[in-house]
Amino acid sequence: MKSKFEFNKVSPGWHYDKWRETTELFKVNQIELQKETEDKVSRIIESPYEEGGIKRVHIGNTTEKVENEIIGARIAHMREIGYKSSDYFIEFINDKFLELEKIVSNIYGITNHHACAVIVEPGQCMPVHDDTYSFLQKYMSKDYPEVQYEWHNIKRYLTFLTNWEWGQCLGAGNTITHQWRKGDVYEWKHKMLHWSSNASMKPMVFFEITGLRLK
Repeated sequence: MKSKFEFNKVSPGWHYDKWRETTELFKVNQIELQKETEDKVSRIIESPYEEGGIKRVHIGNTTEKVENEIIGARIAHMREIGYKSSDYFIEFINDKFLELEKIVSNIYGITNHHACAVIVEPGQCMPVHDDTYSFLQKYMSKDYPEVQYEWHNIKRYLTFLTNWEWGQCLGAGNTITHQWRKGDVYEWKHKMLHWSSNASMKPMVFFEITGLRLK
């Protein structure tokens, strides 16, 4: 194998001990989804591309063009170890769930946020990765250069839009969760490895919002 992507070199600060028994993925809330949101979820599952979904191949281009060597190195390594163009997820970045974005941002007091929804179809996954927050940094630098923030101000929350099915999991650090219900909200610490996989017979759908908590 030509390269070995070493997360601990690009994302220092975590213990990187796979045998440590710790809780590193937290359920922080349970919100009731509005009928508007539930109807949209049904539509994007039924016709994802007609509803504005974009197929994101793991070894392909990133969502937004960003100058980030870490992301480029990670994609190259994934290609070398066997990920193929048939490995993907479906993403919605066209303000599909503005009502949910407003609810979650108000609950957690985050500003300068952006959001997306993701479908992980049966037999697919979101490979293990850490977050560089490249899009947020690019956005803040371009539109709000006067706003000062640190890494600990960046917050990301994941809300499940479908109930858990056998074969589905979400992991962060050394913690793996399952049996979630739609509306469950999860959080993990900055720079922690995380992933999701769907070995079930139904699509797995979640919503993510990323922004700043400055107070």
